[in-house]
Amino acid sequence: MNAMAPEDCAAALLLLSWKHHLIVDPQTARELEQDRHRLQSLPSPPHSPPSHGRYFPRVAALHGLVGECSPPWEKQLKGSDLLKGQRRLLLKQSYAKQYLYPLLSSREIDKLKRDGILVNVYDGEGNMYEMIFKLWGTKAHVLTSDGWLEFYRDHNLIEEIDWITIWMFKHVHTHQLCFAIVSERRPQYSTLPAVAGKSSNNRKRSRNTYT
Repeated sequence: MNAMAPEDCAAALLLLSWKHHLIVDPQTARELEQDRHRLQSLPSPPHSPPSHGRYFPRVAALHGLVGECSPPWEKQLKGSDLLKGQRRLLLKQSYAKQYLYPLLSSREIDKLKRDGILVNVYDGEGNMYEMIFKLWGTKAHVLTSDGWLEFYRDHNLIEEIDWITIWMFKHVHTHQLCFAIVSERRPQYSTLPAVAGKSSNNRKRSRNTYT
């Protein structure tokens, strides 16, 4: 089965959120470490670069909200992802077909191909953006709308330098389709001349937050 079970998603998120903060007894520590190794042994999605030992990024704000979810996928942002006129984030077709479609009902797949599906997209701090998950043409799976413009502006994303980790999940309470996107600056992978990014302290405007 390509989709991950809710307990695997929850364990992955909790382990990475708690590992630096919890003081636990030796037995619990051993069990947590065993779970961490088990999760890291799961296969990675196709075309994903090394994730530096992290299967899921830390998103403590999503604790208790994640139901069934997909494995994550990493992407180095391209200039076309950040064009104001396009208003879209392009997803890898093979990732969408193999890992996202199993979470969709046949009705949702039909809607994806026609008008698109309204989704809530969360960043690493739990800020929420409304976007549309849609199939453009026959192959281009995208997250689109002004919500994507707001997301990349709020995070000062830069082509080639910034990478995102993205995954899809069903909200455990509402069963609504959601995405999580966490960005990370990796200038060492860029093929462009060095660009001075703005301070991360000024990156975000106030957004709606699930806590």
